[in-house]
Amino acid sequence: MVDIVIINWNSNGYLQKCIHSILSSDNIHYVKMVYIIDNNSDDASVDHIQLNNKIEIIRNKENRGFAKGCNQGFKLCTAPYVLLLNPDTQLLNTTLEDCILFMGNETEIDILGCRLLNDNGKISPSCARFPTPVKLFMDSFGLPKVFPSIVKPAILMTEWDHKNSQYVNQVMGAFMFMRHSVFDKIGYFDERFFVYYEELDFSKRLFEFGGKSYFNTNISIIHSGEGTTKAVKGFRLFLNLHSRLQYARKHFSIAGYFLVWFCTFFIEPFSRTFLLLIRGEFKEISEIFKGYNLLIKSSKVMFEINKIESNK
Repeated sequence: MVDIVIINWNSNGYLQKCIHSILSSDNIHYVKMVYIIDNNSDDASVDHIQLNNKIEIIRNKENRGFAKGCNQGFKLCTAPYVLLLNPDTQLLNTTLEDCILFMGNETEIDILGCRLLNDNGKISPSCARFPTPVKLFMDSFGLPKVFPSIVKPAILMTEWDHKNSQYVNQVMGAFMFMRHSVFDKIGYFDERFFVYYEELDFSKRLFEFGGKSYFNTNISIIHSGEGTTKAVKGFRLFLNLHSRLQYARKHFSIAGYFLVWFCTFFIEPFSRTFLLLIRGEFKEISEIFKGYNLLIKSSKVMFEINKIESNK
């Protein structure tokens, strides 16, 4: 049996499709509970969910972030397996059965990922490697996009077609099928990450503990992608950059962290703008300024907080 945790924030019709796929006759037999954590959505997306004895909705009075929302759900789970699932996904008929059978046979695997198909049926890159300061430095110049055959991205494994199964550092949080025992080993998500990089940090801690993540291309779901954030690109950029700095501070040396910090503030704004100019995507440039404006304001606040705490 599996408990499913879904974090919802203004997912509109995506959530309904997701729940419908979970409650299909093929999947429902393997579901113990579905926990929908709603982070103060204002689109009434959870109001249209038809409740039954296998669905519980937790409505937060504020947007607590992805990591905190996940932990709310994880702590309610009691089934042997826990599935973290995005609201903009749809399970296929045998997805849950295939996952349970595979994990039952491969007892050394802690986290299982599957092939994510976009709305056109094409495979989307969904696995990641643990980044290094040097790799993030090359990313800041946009080198993986300019020379994709030579320079690999620091994190997302876009150079791999995902058509074969293999062990990986991290599978995307859109679909993370985990043994419940993982939480006993390493705890829950680090709630200092509001959104982004929390799954990477979680997988990094599991890897250091000796745990394993595996991508199985023979199991699939539909993943629309950017279902809840595509309308707020500047804000999404800010959240991503902010979490990346947090990850660097936690896992890199002081020198490594400051390299990432320098690239983030003094190289990447210009390289991002330059690449958009070349592509003719002029409207997207304003989103970069919005994202960095939020990041600078946030950094000033964090600097003042750290200054106050250091003087205590």
